[in-house]
Amino acid sequence: SEEIDRLAKEYRVTVLGTGINPGFVLDTLIIALSGVCMDVKKITARRINDLSPFGTTVMRSQGVGTTVEDFKKGLENNSIVGHIGFNESITLISRALGLEVDEIKHIREPIISKTYRETPYVKVKPGMVAGCRHIAIGQHKGEPVIVLEHPQQIRPELENVETGDYVNIKGTPDVNLAIKPELPGGIGTIAIAVNMIPQVITAKPGLVTMKDLPVPTALIGDVRELIQGRCNK
Repeated sequence: SEEIDRLAKEYRVTVLGTGINPGFVLDTLIIALSGVCMDVKKITARRINDLSPFGTTVMRSQGVGTTVEDFKKGLENNSIVGHIGFNESITLISRALGLEVDEIKHIREPIISKTYRETPYVKVKPGMVAGCRHIAIGQHKGEPVIVLEHPQQIRPELENVETGDYVNIKGTPDVNLAIKPELPGGIGTIAIAVNMIPQVITAKPGLVTMKDLPVPTALIGDVRELIQGRCNK
């Protein structure tokens, strides 16, 4: 990141990494919701989503279609990784809110299917792995401060699993948000990447994060005119 920041400043460009998650649901959305709190003691958030639309690369990284034994081996050799971005999301939240985090722990568990499931990319028999339950715990002095959970699986509806995005902030006041079903990962990532263009263009050179820029909004109308208008301000 230091090298990206250095090069961006040298060539006077702005670099931002964003998406639906990481980039919004389990970090930026939480930061925005904390804005109505006088104090925050603990954050717990979950994104329960459907992996069915994704291809073979995602299936392999989540261990979908493996046996439980092969899932454990995949965790050991890092071929199965679960969600990528938890460390960055927890760090983003802690820095934005001033919550101290001195350690991040990860738990990765197989979601074992009780039914037959199938997508265009993988077939899962009963007893095989249909997804990965990944939990990241940001701790301070051994106590959980930020807990993010991301269980991902194919065809969750076959076992009556409801997808959704959930944020629970313990503070003054408490904040509890539920979005059902979950925000779609594909179109959501496309949208936020485009919607952040005006903020990136007008930001200072260097590597920036979502907490450094204004809250994203939908760009309605001719995007070229909106961007041009903001650049001329």
